[in-house]
Parts: sequence; structure tokens; C-alpha cells
Amino acid sequence: MKKQLLSILAAVGVFSAFAQLPASTSVTGRKMILEEYTGYTCQYCPDGHKRADLIMAANPGNAFVINIHVGGYSTPASGAIDFRTAFGTALAGQSNLVGYPAGSVNRHVFAAYSQNTTTPGTAQSRGNWQTTGNQIMGQNSNLNVALQATIDAATNLLTVQAEVYYTGNSANSTNYFNLALLQDSVLGQQTSGATWYPAMMVGSQYQHNKILRHMITGQWGDPITTTTTGFLYAKTFTYTIPAQYPLTVSGGAIKSNVLLSKLKLVGFVTETQQEVISGNGGPITIINNFPTGVTKYDASEEFSANVFPNPTSDKATLALLISKNEKVAVKMFNMLGAEVYNYSADLDKGIHSIDLNTSNLTTGFYFVKVMVGNKVTTEKLTISK
Repeated sequence: MKKQLLSILAAVGVFSAFAQLPASTSVTGRKMILEEYTGYTCQYCPDGHKRADLIMAANPGNAFVINIHVGGYSTPASGAIDFRTAFGTALAGQSNLVGYPAGSVNRHVFAAYSQNTTTPGTAQSRGNWQTTGNQIMGQNSNLNVALQATIDAATNLLTVQAEVYYTGNSANSTNYFNLALLQDSVLGQQTSGATWYPAMMVGSQYQHNKILRHMITGQWGDPITTTTTGFLYAKTFTYTIPAQYPLTVSGGAIKSNVLLSKLKLVGFVTETQQEVISGNGGPITIINNFPTGVTKYDASEEFSANVFPNPTSDKATLALLISKNEKVAVKMFNMLGAEVYNYSADLDKGIHSIDLNTSNLTTGFYFVKVMVGNKVTTEKLTISK
């Protein structure tokens, strides 16, 4: 299973090497853009994730997936991570979905495969994504999308250069360019993850990938007002990436950390707000843009630590991602500074799930100190009996 997972992840990561500028001026095939509607308490959603990964692995550079956490299955309980965005409700609403997981393939209405048989929409059940995706990828596109980006690690400023070249006329006088920011490798809860996609389990936690974090161009995209053969749309977008998403939480939900090296971009062009003509991924280069010049960012120094549920009663999980093999130490202290928990190990690079047993601790506030090599971070944990 681990070998299969590595093969899948290697294949789905290929898209970062595609779509570097300039955009091609030759007629090419349409790219598949699968918007997958999902949620962490959805029983069959991990099977949707796996099917989507297999589609991407079989079609590197031609199939792209955006995981949109939305609806009742994504509403976080107190102490759970909130994966939702401000954009999901409107996207799911126009799809006419009736169950989860659901997916829109290029936002096209395939009437024979629509999940909603009363009011057919773009949403399809997971068993149809491959079939309809093959139909899309078997067609020629009248435009090509290319993008490339940098992140200034000193300021978290993302700068994206995007191009759309029209090799043919569009059916509409106005199209819209959409730019989605995604993130991989976020540990959290997931119902039936071990049943449907065990390769994504890290201890008791599930690795969430391709999570929609932000639509940089807004809900429905940036307008392209010339859509005829030979036109080149070229634009630069900037966005300051926050340290955590979502920006605000409620009901006791918690945020999750952003790792710059785990971010991805997918750009696509729509007719009106629906039909996706085509799209592409694009590479992100992380730099430190200091006055003395541009130096390549060292992603091996990145790590993130997240404790959940928070608050908790009997146990909590430390989700830890390290970018190289490191000596890791975890200590927990009460408000008086007394050490109540100690863990240390030499860990391989990757994602780790460390259980924190709090059953013998009394109600109160505690501090979880995580030391990765010579780097330290501290998380506050509330225990409520």
C-alpha cells in the first residue's frame, strides 16, 4: 500500500512542472478540472479522494482536482479543524448536488450522469468522474492556460503570472479566469478514512490533500473581455498568504497551519460562471527576497505542529509535519511550569501523528512545547473534564 501511495503522490505532483510561461499557441486538448465536494464526516468521501488521485496519476498534466470542503459533512465540531472557505457554498450550490462526495467535471452538465435526476446539474457521483473526464480530455480546447508563481518567504507574498492564449474563438464574448490556491498534507479527522483510503492514514489521522484554501480571483473569476483567436490575456496577481486558514473560526473550531512548500495553484477559464473550457497547474518557486538579492528558499527547514481536538478531555493529537529527518522532542507543561508529559524520538521527514494522553490531567490550561532540531514552537492546549 505504501508503494502504491508513493506512486500516486509522485504522479499527482507532476503537474507542478507544467504550464510554465509562455502559454502555448498551438491547439491542444482540454484539461480536466474536477471540483470535488467533500467533508471530513462524510463516510464515502475518502473513496472519492482516492478515485480523484488515480485519475490524476493516470493523466499527469491533463487532470487537476480541487477539494472543496462544504456542506453539513464539513461543519467542524468543537476542537476540530475547519477546512471550509468562503467560496464553497456558492460553488456547491450551482452544481445541484444531492449527496457527498460529488464532483463537477469542468462544470459541464452531463445529463446522463447528473447526480440530481430531478434538476440535472454539473454534480456527478464519484463513479462517473473518470468517464466524463475522459470525454473532456478527448476534445480540443480553443485556449491554453499557463501560469508560474513565486512566494517571497520573508513576507508570504504570492505573485502569480498567468496567461491565456486563444487558439480559437470562444462561444462567449466574456470569459473568466479563475485562480485557485490549494494545499496538501494537512492532518485531521476523517470518517472512514482507514476503510476507503488507508494509504492516507497517519496513525489515527487522515492526510488531506488538494484542499481549496482561497480563490485569488474571487468567487467567479477575473473577466476576459476579448475571446477571439490570437488574443493573449496576460495578468499578474498578488496575494499575501496567511499563517493559518481559515482566517476566522467559530463554534470552537480550530485553524490549520500553512506550509509554503505544500501549496499548489490551479488556473482555469470559464464561460459565464459555469462551463470550464480548460485550465492548468503551474510551478511555485519560494524565495527569500532580501535587499541583497534573491536567494532560494530552503524548504527543508519548514515544519508545522497542530494540536487537536482543542479543548479536549482524555486525549489529543499532535499533527507534525517535518521536511527532513530530525530529532523531535515534545513536552507539556501546566500553568505552574511543571512538566506533565515528555516524548522524544528521531523521526523521518514527513507527517507524523503523536498521541497526547491527557486522561490523568486536571482541567486547566497547558502548553505543548514542540522542538524540531533547533527550532521550537509552543501550542496552548485546554483540558476540560
